[in-house]
Amino acid sequence: MKAIIQSYYAVRDEVRQKSPEMWNEVIELCESVPTEITMAHVWQFGRDKPCWSNITVGIGARIAADINTSPDFDDFEVIASDDWEIIMKTSGSQWKANSNFELRGGAVKNFIKQLPKGGASSYLWKLYAIRNLALALKSNQNVKDMLDQLSTQGGIRSGELKKWTKSFSKQIGMGWGVVTVYHMLTDLGLTPKPDLHLKNSAIRMGLLAPNISSDYLEEHFSDVDEHEIVLAVLALSQHVTPAACPHKPQSALREVDKVLMEWSRQKLCRPLFVITPPETRTTHQSDE
Repeated sequence: MKAIIQSYYAVRDEVRQKSPEMWNEVIELCESVPTEITMAHVWQFGRDKPCWSNITVGIGARIAADINTSPDFDDFEVIASDDWEIIMKTSGSQWKANSNFELRGGAVKNFIKQLPKGGASSYLWKLYAIRNLALALKSNQNVKDMLDQLSTQGGIRSGELKKWTKSFSKQIGMGWGVVTVYHMLTDLGLTPKPDLHLKNSAIRMGLLAPNISSDYLEEHFSDVDEHEIVLAVLALSQHVTPAACPHKPQSALREVDKVLMEWSRQKLCRPLFVITPPETRTTHQSDE
């Protein structure tokens, strides 16, 4: 693990030196990590996550901007009220169609009416998903119990993360897939976000070595289990001293996640730690 930690520090220094604007973003994200997990924090960091699900970044940003025009979204209890009631008519394969939703609350009707087309008004299913989170935070005891688990010392143990995320996704309902839940947990500083850039950097940094070589993983990139990457990044973060927010030790995971993502996005990543798998070494020796 010591070699991997030093590799991470080298990667962090490279991102910091060669992409200072991204390093500033790392600092900003780490500073936003809460020191405790409350329902208000879950709402703060979770309410916009459906905006970005299964859509281009540009449209997701527009939907999120529409949401931010209403102060009602500051309080999950307001969005969970009858004034924001949205009914989904069917859960079939076409459930995301705007025609599948009925706006019943006066506030939600007025909100949608004043929005231009192309943003939230064109994707009512995302608004429905956001309200699902509000409803769960207000009245779903199972969700409250699960959030209590986040607040306890140590939070979710890495071995239980996948199970917890799937269960939370199911409890919240339509519009909340496992990846969307992961994204919320990432902003809360509780887990890395499953992402191709994270996967790319983790492989080339040698995060899965010595179990599997970087060369082998590069050849079988699509076969690498993203959950294994998540667990490896979680394990690494427990040994990292954060530099972006040194006064906030709970920001270490958020820092590692963002640094590795940017190392790939900024096209800086390359193999740092390459080994020969044991089975390859054995075969080679027998050939001799």
